[in-house]
Amino acid sequence: MITMDDFHKTRALRHLGKNYSEIGRELGIDRKTARRYDQSQAPPRYSPRQAPSRADLFAAFESQVRQWLEDAPKISGAEIYALLRVRGYEGSERTVERRMKAMKDVRPKERFFEQEYVPGEQSQFDFKESLKLPFGEGERLAHLHFGTLPYSDAFFIHAYPQKTYECFMDGVHSFFEKIGGMTENIRFDNLSPCVKKVLPSSKRIYTQSFERAIKYYGFGLLPCSPGKGSDKGDVERDIQTWSRRFLNHVKVHKIVFRDFMQLNEELTKFCRRELTGEKFETEQKRLKPLLPRDQSVLCRIEESRASSHGTVIVNRTCYSVPDEWIGEMCRAVMGPFETHLARVGSPRNVIVHPRKPEGEHSIQLEHVIKSLVRKPQAMVRWAHREILFPDPVFEKLYASLNPGENEPPGFREREFLKIINLVHHTQLSEIKTAVEIVLSQSCLAPEIFEFVKDLIFTERRPLIADVTDLHRSSQIPLEPNLSIYDQLIPKAALP
Repeated sequence: MITMDDFHKTRALRHLGKNYSEIGRELGIDRKTARRYDQSQAPPRYSPRQAPSRADLFAAFESQVRQWLEDAPKISGAEIYALLRVRGYEGSERTVERRMKAMKDVRPKERFFEQEYVPGEQSQFDFKESLKLPFGEGERLAHLHFGTLPYSDAFFIHAYPQKTYECFMDGVHSFFEKIGGMTENIRFDNLSPCVKKVLPSSKRIYTQSFERAIKYYGFGLLPCSPGKGSDKGDVERDIQTWSRRFLNHVKVHKIVFRDFMQLNEELTKFCRRELTGEKFETEQKRLKPLLPRDQSVLCRIEESRASSHGTVIVNRTCYSVPDEWIGEMCRAVMGPFETHLARVGSPRNVIVHPRKPEGEHSIQLEHVIKSLVRKPQAMVRWAHREILFPDPVFEKLYASLNPGENEPPGFREREFLKIINLVHHTQLSEIKTAVEIVLSQSCLAPEIFEFVKDLIFTERRPLIADVTDLHRSSQIPLEPNLSIYDQLIPKAALP
């Protein structure tokens, strides 16, 4: 088979006086073929194949691939190929990708219609995108709450550890705070914390909490139709664009977040430049005044009695309380980041826990350690035992407390808990440092507690090599020397 180009070259080379063998070598064709087309006055013609040369290995799986593409439009050729291999496909991955491309190309292109908006008429919210971001303790999933003004394209992002009603409404209120007022209406998705049921004719049954928010803020509702992202295309567009840009911003600047407060401070700086412009200033003038934050609207509030385990269960989550609260009715105010507990009738004494998802627990060491010191062997099978070992150094400490022959049962647990109980007098990080120093000296188990205590409470901190001598010396006073503070007291002027 030769091309049209070869046909013309054959005749041209023959015209230059070359023989058929020379032409064949130059064009990479047989000399007989060169002679035939030189003597022919018509270019070559080839009829199409009447039947494929081999069986179509993909044909048996085509309907299944079409179904997968319909269910997951973004599935890759490599993923499809792996699924087909399990089902007996013997063709190549290249064939799969080529046929998938042909299937996608026949789909009609999607058209988008530009919308017009009135200043201050609506804001759009979504709680969709989730990013894995670096925190000090490792990667954590942050759920991004987006709010946007479709008229001016101003937007703001807030991050939350969960997707709850409290997080959604805090995001709405935070957005209104940033833009300086409220819009007439809000457009939002059918989030389960807000929408209890979607009815025909675009009607909704809202949750009791969201009904309170509607009544308090007085904004109109523009709920989206299920599965119709185009109802709030502006916020959908912003989600995809700005979540990607923020993730790139974090990677480029190698940011590691301490907590969600720092993350939201970074998001505020990241979004600040978007809350500007002539159209935004025009829209700000049309906004309604924003009402103050109200706990009863923005938070979930429940009352529950503290159990004999020293915990209050709210929203199927255990939060610890001090021993003296056992049996008392407690009021829990659950916000997006924290849960505040107080005894009913005693609102001043408040305990703050990090907000936990359903089924998880928040047990604070200072709430339980006193009782554990009185019942040391209870820690062996305690359900929340892991909080006693916040760092591997405490596991080494527990393992090093080998009781002697004359020690009573429970010696290891009692000595370990005595050391942990020092958390009532200092920070856990300081206890950890003292334990590391003492363990490096290979002290005997009965002496470890005294060593740790001396390191923490003695004014003169010893060098590592002096730890053993410090314990054995009874002449180092434990009373603090206050003379250094006397120098800070201003002396009265002499008359």
